[in-house]
Amino acid sequence: MDEILTFLSTYRLAISLILVLLVTTIILIKWWSEVKLFWKSTFYSMPVIGKTKKLAQNAARASDGWYHSEKVLCEDFYSDIRDIAADPEMYDKAKSYLSKVQENGRKNLSIFMWIVIIGLVFVESLGFAYILSGYTLPGASEGLQVKGALGIAFLISAVLVWLTHAAGSEMHKRGLIKKARVWWNHDNDPDRPALKPQGHPTLEKNEDDDNAPQYIQIINRLDTNAQVTPGTPIWTMIAFVAILVIAVGATVVRYETYKQEKVAETSFVGGERTGELSLESLINKSLPSDLTAPQKEADNRATQEKEDAADTANFTTFAILAVLFILIQAMGIGIGHRYGFAGKESKLARQIIGNFKSRSEYESWFERKKAAITMVAQKHLTNLQAQMRNYTQAMGIDQADRDAHMNSGNRTFEAFFNMKQQPVKQTEIIVETKPDQKPEPPLKKEETAEEMEARLRAELLAEKAAQEAPRKETEEEMRERLRKEMLSQGAE
Repeated sequence: MDEILTFLSTYRLAISLILVLLVTTIILIKWWSEVKLFWKSTFYSMPVIGKTKKLAQNAARASDGWYHSEKVLCEDFYSDIRDIAADPEMYDKAKSYLSKVQENGRKNLSIFMWIVIIGLVFVESLGFAYILSGYTLPGASEGLQVKGALGIAFLISAVLVWLTHAAGSEMHKRGLIKKARVWWNHDNDPDRPALKPQGHPTLEKNEDDDNAPQYIQIINRLDTNAQVTPGTPIWTMIAFVAILVIAVGATVVRYETYKQEKVAETSFVGGERTGELSLESLINKSLPSDLTAPQKEADNRATQEKEDAADTANFTTFAILAVLFILIQAMGIGIGHRYGFAGKESKLARQIIGNFKSRSEYESWFERKKAAITMVAQKHLTNLQAQMRNYTQAMGIDQADRDAHMNSGNRTFEAFFNMKQQPVKQTEIIVETKPDQKPEPPLKKEETAEEMEARLRAELLAEKAAQEAPRKETEEEMRERLRKEMLSQGAE
């Protein structure tokens, strides 16, 4: 441990640079949208090589009255809003998807937590890795062994963190399959469906299995075997074997290394070395053995008790380190079980939801972000319009440009945003017909089998009703009947 502290002190500058780089990376990943907007605003504001300076020299206008430079600037900042904007309907679908697969409320493991877990395993395995470096780099200098120990410790921690996280996620997935099987077994409906995937509902078409039982909704979103059983926990078994082998191996290597150091210390006892005699040994040799035997026996007994105590203390320390190592790996498995996702598109759904508790909360956050980006974009748009006005005046401005600059207050970033949000209207195709030309009849929609059956049934019923109903007498038939009645009465 002293050598490791010496190494950290010697290379503290390099370690500090690595830590600063790590912290900077975390900041860039977590607040990337803010960082990107800051640098974009800075690039637009540069006096000589800035983008505003370059765009101001383009005086071309589009058919809608906007300058092309204004549209380029607004489109550039509009992309920042588009990147953070999610479809509200997709937000609801993502919530429903996670609810159906029983993973609502789970969150992705943050980068900070990943660093904490790797750091815990790294620190715990550092001492063991230092001992291993002496065997993997025989004859190497002390500094090289320390560097090798750091590399071995990082390798062990990276492998174990990945294995434990995979094992925890596998345990979570197996638990969901077992839950679905239990619900299926307790479903007493005689028409219950078979426990197998039905359809392929995705995040886009999450509503396809709304009417299916809950256990079918879970199975539809998991990758399972043909029998829809939990299967063999492969990654869990590999993780347990790796943890056990490393824990036992580290304890054995540490204890054997301690025994080697103990044997090396027995080459000199009481200051006596090869070819050298201490004053106490010379006095003991000059005295009779009967006088020195009790003292020698007492010294041997004290030495043995001291060695036994040292053995017990070292072995207990190594055992505690092994138990601590196993507990850290068990914590990693628990974190994987808590933060892992088993659904096919659960991670994407979680990414869409973010850290928002409701759709209204997301919409409020989006409005705040949109207002901040709009303020920055409008500042640069106003600056661009002022520089374009100066440029066109210097180059000779015409009446059309003068009117366009006078109405620049109407061309704001908010107006551009509203224009981009308007749905694209479908153009209607009008077919012109000549006076002597009949318009083509509309194409009939192809009739399905169900529609044909319904139409034929309606026609048959109408025909039957017409046959059964009494026929109505026409006006001519009524006159003929009255004439015959009058003739018959006159004859009488």
